[in-house]
Amino acid sequence: MVFERATSYRPFSQTIFHMPENITIKNEFASVTLSPEAGASLRSIKVNKNGKSYELLSGGNNPHDPTNLPHGEGSFIMAPWVNRIRDGRLVTPDGIHELPMNQPPHAIHGNVRERVWTVKEISESSVELEIKLEEPWPYVGHIEYSISMQGNSLVQTIRLIAGNNETRSFPGSVGWHPWFNPTLGTDLVTVQADVKSQWKLKDMGTASGKLEVTEVTTRLQNGTKFAIREVDGCFLMDKGGKAVISWPELTITMSGSEEITHFMFFSPENALCVEPQTCTVDAAQLANRGFEDTGHVLVDRDNPLIASTTWSWD
Repeated sequence: MVFERATSYRPFSQTIFHMPENITIKNEFASVTLSPEAGASLRSIKVNKNGKSYELLSGGNNPHDPTNLPHGEGSFIMAPWVNRIRDGRLVTPDGIHELPMNQPPHAIHGNVRERVWTVKEISESSVELEIKLEEPWPYVGHIEYSISMQGNSLVQTIRLIAGNNETRSFPGSVGWHPWFNPTLGTDLVTVQADVKSQWKLKDMGTASGKLEVTEVTTRLQNGTKFAIREVDGCFLMDKGGKAVISWPELTITMSGSEEITHFMFFSPENALCVEPQTCTVDAAQLANRGFEDTGHVLVDRDNPLIASTTWSWD
């Protein structure tokens, strides 16, 4: 366990000023750096292979401000919702709640990725974090986030839990948004995934409710490279499906618990995003309209949403 810690200053009053810090967990196969005060984001994943170290995340070799994750770098958590909610209108059993549109016309990627998380437990190869749900999210509860190195795998688990005093059920979804390096030094990355179909999007990424077997679906099934901005879509996975990300230098297999029903694929400049998540875009709204296979679930005091993703390398 490594702390990147700035020096604390203690004046004569004996007041201790907290200084933000990054945390690195590791084992013989890899090391992972995260920033609890920048949304519990992952900043670096360095994998050791054949005497070399390979950085998997975009921006991973940059200096890491422990309070800020730059756009297009690292990996952040999407919770208590994933992707986009059109016009910020959260459809729930007790009515429609308005969420701030942080990317108009959408509320996007949840509201915990820029907040400070509390470190609950830590060891050489694992860390447990927690954060309370706060307004403008209209329900009481908290999120637990576990990260651990297990052999040649990084295992991450998110638990979305309703508060003991929360009498209502609410729509919940969680996911991960990593920005992988498109190259580790030689050829571009290839991705293959066990996808069934693609959700058609319209109007700046708004959910349409239509599932299609597209040309991109077939390409992903067989393995493909993506040009810049060639893909930005949400795909329904086969049950127990995986995504395999392959560079000439090494390969990562991304698997998940049964709650991981979808993957988002996005190919911006200087990255490839492969995002395991529990539902599609605006799933609560689609489910309310009668669409199936959305991954929409309701969370209450007796039914937390617990989802895990495992990233294993050769």
